[in-house]
This record gives sequence, C-alpha cells and structure tokens, in this order.
Amino acid sequence: MPRILSYTPSWLLRPSPGFDVFAGSPKRDILPSKTPSQSSPSKDAPSKDGYLGPARNLAHRGTEVFVVVDNQIRWAGLSLLKVNWKEQEERKEFRKLGGSRDISSPDEEASDASDIGSYRVLKVPVTEKIRQLVPSPQGDYLAILTSHTVHIAILPDSSHLGQPDSGPIRLKTHTLGPTAHVLSQSPVVSALWHPLGVAGSTLVTVTAEAVVRVWELNRDNRWSFDSPTLAVDLKKLANATTAEADTAPSTLGSNKGFSPDSFEMEVASACFGGTGLDEEHGWASMTLWVAMREGDVYALCPLLPSKWQSTSTLIPSLSTSVMTKAASQQSEQEVSELDRVDCEYQFRWFSDIDNQEPLLVPGRSEFVPPLTVYSRPSHPGPVPRLQGPFQIEAMPEDEGPEEVDELLTDICVAGAKVDVDELMIGEEWESQLGDFADGGLSAGIVCTLANTGRVRILLDLNGVEASWLPHGKSLGYLEQMDSLPSLLHFDSLNVMKPSDIRESTWPLFTADTRSRYSFFITHGNGISYMSLTTWVEALEAELANSTETGATFRLERLAESFKTLSENVMHFSREQDPVSGKQSPDLFKCIVLQDSDLGYFLLTLAGERPQALTFDVPDLETLLHDDDGAIENFEPSSKPIIQSQPRPAYQPPEYLWLQSAMPKFLDEHVHDRHRRALKEEIRLSTATLDLMTQAHRVLSRETYQLGLAAADLFRRCERLREDFRDQIRRANEVANRIEEVTGEDADAYDNNEGEEEEQSLTADAKVEKRLAAARARQDELLARHEALRRKVAKLGGRELSDKEQAWGREIQRLKSSVLGPSEANGSRPAERSPRSRAGALWKRYEEVKNLADDLVSEAKELGEPAPAQDNSQSQPENINYRVPSDVRKAKMAQVMNLLERETALVEATRSRLERLSGLGS
Repeated sequence: MPRILSYTPSWLLRPSPGFDVFAGSPKRDILPSKTPSQSSPSKDAPSKDGYLGPARNLAHRGTEVFVVVDNQIRWAGLSLLKVNWKEQEERKEFRKLGGSRDISSPDEEASDASDIGSYRVLKVPVTEKIRQLVPSPQGDYLAILTSHTVHIAILPDSSHLGQPDSGPIRLKTHTLGPTAHVLSQSPVVSALWHPLGVAGSTLVTVTAEAVVRVWELNRDNRWSFDSPTLAVDLKKLANATTAEADTAPSTLGSNKGFSPDSFEMEVASACFGGTGLDEEHGWASMTLWVAMREGDVYALCPLLPSKWQSTSTLIPSLSTSVMTKAASQQSEQEVSELDRVDCEYQFRWFSDIDNQEPLLVPGRSEFVPPLTVYSRPSHPGPVPRLQGPFQIEAMPEDEGPEEVDELLTDICVAGAKVDVDELMIGEEWESQLGDFADGGLSAGIVCTLANTGRVRILLDLNGVEASWLPHGKSLGYLEQMDSLPSLLHFDSLNVMKPSDIRESTWPLFTADTRSRYSFFITHGNGISYMSLTTWVEALEAELANSTETGATFRLERLAESFKTLSENVMHFSREQDPVSGKQSPDLFKCIVLQDSDLGYFLLTLAGERPQALTFDVPDLETLLHDDDGAIENFEPSSKPIIQSQPRPAYQPPEYLWLQSAMPKFLDEHVHDRHRRALKEEIRLSTATLDLMTQAHRVLSRETYQLGLAAADLFRRCERLREDFRDQIRRANEVANRIEEVTGEDADAYDNNEGEEEEQSLTADAKVEKRLAAARARQDELLARHEALRRKVAKLGGRELSDKEQAWGREIQRLKSSVLGPSEANGSRPAERSPRSRAGALWKRYEEVKNLADDLVSEAKELGEPAPAQDNSQSQPENINYRVPSDVRKAKMAQVMNLLERETALVEATRSRLERLSGLGS
C-alpha cells in the first residue's frame, strides 16, 4: 500500500502558473434569477447535457499533460511547471532578503511579469463537447472523443513547450469514420490503441451498440481515416454459426429491427488483455475483453490488424501453446468437436505466421531496436468467434437490495504471464527473461467495476485462446458452442458508501505504473487504491501444484485467508454550494506517472481545480532487486521523530479571486442618462429605487459568497489551532521520553550534589555517562556471580574427571536396563530399598529357570514313545504326534542356546550387582 507523502504541491495551487493550466475563465452571474433551493439538482440527476459515460478529460504523454478546459485542449509539461515555479520562488526570496530589482535581467523581469510558456492551447476543429482524450503509445497521435464522434490529431514535438511564443497551436486533425461515427449512429464508448499495432498507429473503437472497428492509421494516407480495415457487429457475431455469416455492422440509414441483444449487449467498456510486454502470454495482447452494462463479459481472440508487430516472446509463446495442445489431443482418445476444430484452426493460423518472412521496420531512433512486423493470416479468417458470455462460478449472493441498479462501467484485465521455464529452455536469452518471470500469475485476472462502486475480481484459469467459427455447418460444434466458458469469482469489494451511490456516477480504472496487479479507481467520492499482490504469489504457488485433489477446497481457503488491499487515498466531498445551488462536479479519471523530478505522482481534476498526490517509493523494493554482493547502507534515518499525517493544502475559494460584477452591471443595466446621477447626491425617485434594488441584489450575493469563504477560513484556522495543540502535546511527550533516556529527569530523585556539573553536560555526554554506569553495574554482577560459583565448587569437593563422569553415565544406563526406566527415574515409591530391588531381580531369575525346566520336561515328553493301546486308537495318535528327528533336534538346539544366553545374562547381572553393593558398603 503506497504511503502518501504530500497532497497537491504548491506549484499547482493558486496563484501559480500551474494552477492556471487547469483553471477556466472566471465567470460570475450578474443577476441570479433563482434561489439556491430552486436550483438545487436531484441526487440521481445526470449531467447537464444528458451525457452518461466515461470522463477522460485528462491524459499524459510522459510528464506532459493534456487537459480539456472550456472545451479547449491545453498542453503543459509538469516538470517544466515545477522548475519554473521554483525559479520564481527563489527570485522572490532573493528580493525579500535585500536583493535589488535593478540587478535582474530583462528576461527574468519578463518571466515574472507574465506566465510565458506555462501552457499551450491546441486548436482542433471540434465543436461538440470533448469527453475523452486518448494519446497513442508512441505519443504521435491524440484521439479526441465526443459522445458520438472521434477525431485524430497529430501531436507536435515536446520542444514547443517552454518557448517565448505561448500562442495557440493549430493541429492537423482528421475525422475518424465520417460515416461510421456520426450523431445518427451509436455513441462511442471506448477508443483503444492496439498494443500490437505497428508503431502504435492502430486504433480500435467500440460503440455502445457492440460494434468493433479496427483502424490502421497512416498520416500520409487520408483514406485510412475514412474506413476501417476490420469491422464486426458483436450482436450478429454472437448469433452466427458459420464463418460465412454476415457480421458486418449495419450501414448508415439502414433499418434496424428490435432485438433483445439491444439491452443485454449494451457495451460499458472494453480493454485488451495485455499491453504488449515481453512478460505477457502471447494470446493476452491480441484478446479484446468487452464488458456489457448488464454484467456480461465477452472476449474476442485473436483481434489483429492486417499488419502487427511482435514482441520477443510472442511467437515462441504461441508456438509452445499451439504445439502442446496439438500433442495432447493426439494422445487423448476422446476429444470434443469444439476443441478439435479450435486446435486445427490454431495450427493452420500459426503455420501461416511461421512460414512468413517478417518485415524489419527501423525504430524511432538508432537506440531503439527494429520492429518485427508480421501480416495477419488469411486462414481461418480475420474475424474470430465471440467467446462468452462468461459464467461466473462461485459468485456470492448479494447482501441485500440496492437503491440503484448495478450496471458495469469499466473493465480491467491483467494478462497471464509467459511460462519462461518451458519457453526458453536452453536459449541464450533465458537469463534476460528470468527477472520478470519470477513474479506474476500464470492465469489472467479480470476486474469489473460497477456504478455502485463494487469491484469484482475474477480469475481466468482456463485461459482465452484463439477460436474461429467453422467453415460449413457442424452439428457437434454447434452443440458444444452452447457450453459457455467460465470465470472463477475470487473476491469482491466496495469502494463507495451506499449513501453516495448515484446513477450518474461512472467509476473508472487507472493502471498503476509500478505493478500490473494494482489499480487506482476514480469514483464520485474520491480515488481508491487496490492491490492484488497480497495473494498473487500464494495463488501462483497453488496453481503450480499438480495435485488436483482438494484444489477447490484450497482455493476457497486461500480466498478467505488473503484479502485484496483497498484504501481510499483521496476523499472528495460532494457538498452543494449553498450560494449557487450547484453540486460539486465529478472527478475526472486520474493519471499516474513516475518520474525522477515528480516522483510517484497522481493527478486528477475536480471541476477546474487540480488535485494531486505524491506517494512514497519504498527503498525495500530496490534493495531486494540489488545484487547479492551489494553493501547495505545502515545510516540512521533522517526522518523526523514525529510523523505528522499529511493533509491537503488549503485552497481559497474562487469567490476570493473573482472580479466584482458591479462594474459590468453598471455598464449593461444602467442607462447613460442615469450614470451622471451616480456621482451626484442621491435623490428619491422610482429609478433610483430600482437601481439600488438591483445593485443590492448583486452586492448581497457577492458579500454572501465572501462571508462563506471567510467563515470556512475561520473554521480551518480554529481546526489548525487544535492541531497545533495536539502537535505540541505530542512533542512534549517525545521530549519527556528523551529526558528519560538522557537522564535529565534524574535530578528529581537524586541529591542536589553535582547539579551544576550535571547541567553543564550535553545530551551525548549524559547518554555516555549512563552507558558507562550500566557497564560498571554489569561488571559488578559478573564478578559476584563468579565468586559465588567458586565458593560452591569448593564446598562440594573436587570436580569429577571425564572418566569418572563417563563411569557414572554407564552406571545409570545399567540401572535403567536392570530396574526399568520407571524405577531408574524415581517414579516408584521411595521406601523400596536396594535389597528389595535386588530381590525382585532374583525373582525374575528364578522365574526364568523354572520356565526353562518346564520347557525341557515338555520336550522330553514329546520325544518318548507313547504306551501301547488299542489298534483302533493308537494309529491316529501316532500320526498326530510324530515329529521328525531333525526338526526336533533343531528346535532343542535353539531352546538350549536361548537358555545359555539367559543364564549368561543373569550371571553377569548378579556379578555387577555384587560389585555395586560392595562399593556402596
């Protein structure tokens, strides 16, 4: 869980240039027509313009940010803003210390006079309200989304920032799909840059009516912005049974009939299963996950452009997956029709890729390796089969009815990691992949987010692989298509309170820059942090276990033992303005970046105010990744003793910065012939009364706003005083503890002798003195212990030698063997004397002798012939008791040997007891 170091920094607060980047033009109503109670909106009312969808008005390219303010795109560099603010503060501090303004250079004067280069305005021909900004991975393009249209702008180079010319920049902009994404068509929900697109130039758009389009952009080819290279209607694809079915979306102006899928397949969001990294499985980056508003989840694999780039592990990973699946099906006797067709199509699809000669495209610079580009296989086809809807296994029952229907708003997927042990055995680059192969999960994780703030964490244990519809009808294939794939429900949590749930809220995920298994969630009440790293390693160890017996039980116990970490890192109060009656706007989707200048930084917008968080980067992670031979640094920490809780800095209300509306009121509502009366003595008339009434209405509103701002500032000052008192109390407690350690409190208990000498000592000297006293006390105790030990040794006689100690141990062993362990340990009654114990031993000896005599007599009886009897009875008896002579002799020899051993043992025991009794006497 990241620890918050600070909230919004000073270089983003008013009146710094960083604040002006996100602030709009100040507006103040001259004559309000409604009271606050009349203009208060409903709790669940949507936005003013009726838009209900994601708000991604904040994006970044490295440390550069793009923000939509007053429907215009502003471009600024956060690092540049921070550096410029520090330089301005240093110059102000220098002047306060006595520096003269005359020694400042003209450039510094011009920099202080205005905010030159703080941001640039990017002009684009977009008239509708901008809803989303999506930069490309390489930073070349910027996708600008309204509710129904998509525009692609070519971004300028970063060198245009920080220049003296701070005028607007007109960008070259293309309208994407002039006939596809228009007002008469379905709204655009998501715009995703394909992770395998060549140089990040492939855009995938998904509309609310479940239409997926793939656009391969080329700035030199205008036709690439007009028509997509691949377009699929998921509703038609869900009902298709063969590859020859028509899955193309309906054209503009065509009639659309009613279908139940219009409600069940309304798209909420979409995302790819990977980001094109080497540590991800090959199928992850080409799998498109689509979440529907009603809660269903679908997957499309593989979704590729006509030209796509490969990573270093993608082709080997696909080869291992396809070949392993083909080999396993050959060894199995019973294979389903669905698996057989998928395996056959996957083998043909990968064989087409394997037979290609990849095209090497040069990188962006000489330090970037060339890109390996492949063509999309023509067989089995470009359109994959729609997999889903996924069944959720082990779904817990709802806790109770909710006031607002739970509808999905976003989806986030962490793809499965690549299996390096099977992939790179014997390869030279196995050591390079071993670093990221140690962590991660071999199964995919699908997280869905609802408008109620509920996050569901689902596990894709089976894995989504490539699948196509069959060519021609196959009854066995169609029957098995009815069996839906499944996702295992692992955990769920809520990031919003039930009282804060609204239908207009649209929570969104933001991926963390430090881990694939941690996310930030932007919702109506703030920002929450969620981490899955607490159970990923334990789950991976369980999945690596080949024992299937009891796997379900172990997974249930694992889900109960490890919970997902969740914390609200930023709270945003949605209080209603008592003056204007307006409710606080929702937060825009936050951005997370990590830079050497900014640190681990989170930025979002609340209305037109920047809100930021700076997290601590723990040194433990870097310490764990260091070499084994690295020398650890054990220097004492320089952190303060009192750890104060960080809090957001006070931001003055905008009412304190707005210009008064009275001059504008006089210019617009006062006639020219009455303006002279304003400078003369007041005369009682109807016009004067009307003028004074309207002026009072304007001034009363402004003074009321100023009064509320002053009251808020007063309350904050009172709370600050209480916090100061609490900090003083804590500081006193720490001071008392320090005095106890340093010995400054010893004067209250000791005599006053040497008081002046004690006061003259420093804190270090006092500590050294106490340590010396403790060492002296320890030496004294050791000396006393040694003297006592020697005294006890003299009273007990001389010490036993090693041979005497060994002889004593031998006697103890003999005693336990003769008397038994119970009597040897003293568990028998103490009144039994050694003579009685010896008698018990002789008694045992006598019993052994009697037993031996009995055995000898029985043996002799068996060896003698029986007396003569009747013929009818003698014959059966002789047959039953006749023993061969050799067997009888062998048995007798064994018995005699046992008797001899017992006799020798008894004789040896008796002789030892006699010697012991002689020594005791």
